[in-house]
Amino acid sequence: MDRRVAIKNLALVLGGATLFPKDMLAGSSNLIQLKNVKITPAQEKLLAEVTETIIPKTTSPGAKDMGLHLFVLLMLDDCYNKQDQQQFTEGLKQFAAITAKMSTKPFAVWPQAQREALLLTFENGKADTAELNAFYRITKDKTVQGYTQSKYFMTKKVVYELIPSRYKVDVPVKTNNTAVKHG
Repeated sequence: MDRRVAIKNLALVLGGATLFPKDMLAGSSNLIQLKNVKITPAQEKLLAEVTETIIPKTTSPGAKDMGLHLFVLLMLDDCYNKQDQQQFTEGLKQFAAITAKMSTKPFAVWPQAQREALLLTFENGKADTAELNAFYRITKDKTVQGYTQSKYFMTKKVVYELIPSRYKVDVPVKTNNTAVKHG
């Protein structure tokens, strides 16, 4: 290896390490900066796991791969009123407390069936508080909205056409059980 190339590569690595915040590497800060909603990195990770439970990774990317938890937080921060934001954050805290009470393991390592069973209790309207209900409702609604409006969904799952329908000139029309061709 050429000495100049080695020095240049070393300078790039050291320069990048000093410019990149170390707390981002350690996971001690949020991936998104919000103006109105205060959320901890642990809560952000828990929300990512909840969205991943709603839309899990299969042959298509899951919610975490698509960053849908960030979409949920951004929509909450920009589009919801202060009361809904407070209910959401309080519901997220209550959800974390429920998961801690149910198991000593974090929600992220629970089996998929156990995660889904917990979310189904909220789906069936058995949330203990209005805050938990608001948290689950907003999370589910915005996760599904983010997925169905994503580039992946619009290009791979539903073939999006800019024009609503095609003009077909030669289409057979049935009248009195006989096919008549117009065109």
